[in-house]
Amino acid sequence: MFEYKNADMGLAKPYIIFEVANSHGGNLNYLNSLIQKYQELNWEKKGIKFQPFKPELIAVPDYEWYDVYKKLFIGLDEWDRIINSGDLNGVVWLDLFDVYGVSVLKEYMSNIFGIKLQASVLKNVELYTELKQLNLSSIELMINVSGYGLNEIDEYITAFKSLKPKKLIIQFGFQRYPTTIRDVGLQKIKILKVAFPDISLCFADHVLAKDDFSVFAPACGYLMGCEYLEKHICLDREETKYDHYSALEFDEVNKMLETLDNVILAGSGLFVSVEEKKYLESSEQKPLTRWDMKKGEMISSADVCFRRTSKSGFLLNEIKETQSKGFVLSKDLKKGEMLDDSCFFKASVGVIVACRMKSSRLKDKALLPIVDVPSVEHCLKNCLRSEIAEKVVLATSYLPEDAILGNHLLDGRVEFFKGDPDDVIKRYVAAAEKNEIDVIVRVTADCPVISSEIIDFLVKSHFESGADYSCVNHAAVGTAAEIYNASALRRVLTYMGSTSYSEYMTWYMKNNPEIFKVNIVNLPKEMIREYRLTLDYKEDLEMFNMLFEKLRKKEMDSNLKNIFEVLDADMSLSRINSNIGQRYEQDESLIAELNRCTKIKDMTLYRYFI
Repeated sequence: MFEYKNADMGLAKPYIIFEVANSHGGNLNYLNSLIQKYQELNWEKKGIKFQPFKPELIAVPDYEWYDVYKKLFIGLDEWDRIINSGDLNGVVWLDLFDVYGVSVLKEYMSNIFGIKLQASVLKNVELYTELKQLNLSSIELMINVSGYGLNEIDEYITAFKSLKPKKLIIQFGFQRYPTTIRDVGLQKIKILKVAFPDISLCFADHVLAKDDFSVFAPACGYLMGCEYLEKHICLDREETKYDHYSALEFDEVNKMLETLDNVILAGSGLFVSVEEKKYLESSEQKPLTRWDMKKGEMISSADVCFRRTSKSGFLLNEIKETQSKGFVLSKDLKKGEMLDDSCFFKASVGVIVACRMKSSRLKDKALLPIVDVPSVEHCLKNCLRSEIAEKVVLATSYLPEDAILGNHLLDGRVEFFKGDPDDVIKRYVAAAEKNEIDVIVRVTADCPVISSEIIDFLVKSHFESGADYSCVNHAAVGTAAEIYNASALRRVLTYMGSTSYSEYMTWYMKNNPEIFKVNIVNLPKEMIREYRLTLDYKEDLEMFNMLFEKLRKKEMDSNLKNIFEVLDADMSLSRINSNIGQRYEQDESLIAELNRCTKIKDMTLYRYFI
């Protein structure tokens, strides 16, 4: 889960180095005009870069550019007038090629912001040795690494960090006349940031200035993570003899800066802006009821369709959040309605324990003592441990033989209900109505160790899923309850008329997934075992007596954790009744009959298509 404050955010402006290089052609008047135009640029984080060198120290006469270097040479007196100008104090960068350039740096150190070493001079031991003599703690040092692999770059970073500059910067981008877009090298940014995460990057592009991309390339490098940009500038490319191929004229420079400003503006502001939120709220598709819904039901994702509407109300997450707190529909809803607070009320959750005295396999099993306590009372005590259920109801029939069960209500903590002796669903619906229960926890009294932990886990899942019916995928027989919306059981009676196999009411839900929302829940591993913990045979009674005797000796409650602790420690207990199976799981003829009798065949009632 992400946590964030919707705070105002903004992109930091890049530092731009405007490269003069050799565009002045040795003409100091041109250079002064260029400097003046630079100073007029509206960009707060900027610097201007010059190239002080001596022809005989940068090259030898046989080099093709040697004679040009002689024309470009600027003496120390001129550099004094250029660099020592108050207007350039603290914004000057120097491209260093030789020891002459280092002497200029040394002379005007207090005015220099940074120095750059091109890739072609990184191996210059003479230059490196001279720099090593200086205190560079106030100077930013940029090394251009174009043409080098990562291992070589790593070595250069180590070497030049040892000079202890104020900051070390990696620059990429080489100058060819012109550099093609294919050779710009933006793909390097991601690799360099991963390889050297603590080093700032500078992008120097030398795209043909007449190409539109030349104005936008710096913004691309900036967006990809470069904190520094370098760009060649000139007054007029037609009148500039050297280094004009990739140099922008000042109207183009301003367009470049405008582009960067727009990029920064587009990347600033709240994570979710006011206008963005307003547009979403006006256009977002909202959940409307897909079909008519009844009071007491819950809404799942399958119960809504999404449409643009002028209606106001809950979004789906708000519906689910409301239901997860134990709410159900407070009224009938028509198809196409939107939900809000008025559509929900807090549901009453109650455990209804079905119990009769007619057991044939183990006579009067509900009253048979397990360590001196009738089995039904063990069941009821565990139900009362639920932290979610508001009441527990013992539901039996109105036949005289079952009246005796009214003597086992645990001092009035359990409600007593007498209803239909044969139709269990009718009995449950009537008990729920009498006790104003909206969500039913169904328990049968032959489960002396029914788990309140599983009950609460299931109820929580039931509300979160918006189901009609919830059950566990796997649990020890006799430990798990089932959860029904009372409205779902009322619908069964409406659709079926009579429910001849209602003691198997589970089948009316699971066998009709097109009508009822079935939520099958996977329990945590600690709530699952293979034990048989239901009371139907004498072997079951024997096992329970031995189990509860051990619990009593250890002064342990009959909660799920303690039950499993005792059984896990003494496997002989579970073996007493482990050979007994459940009839509804093994009797194929019964299963076939249940499938036939519990299936609702009226397709006009179908909502959910599996």
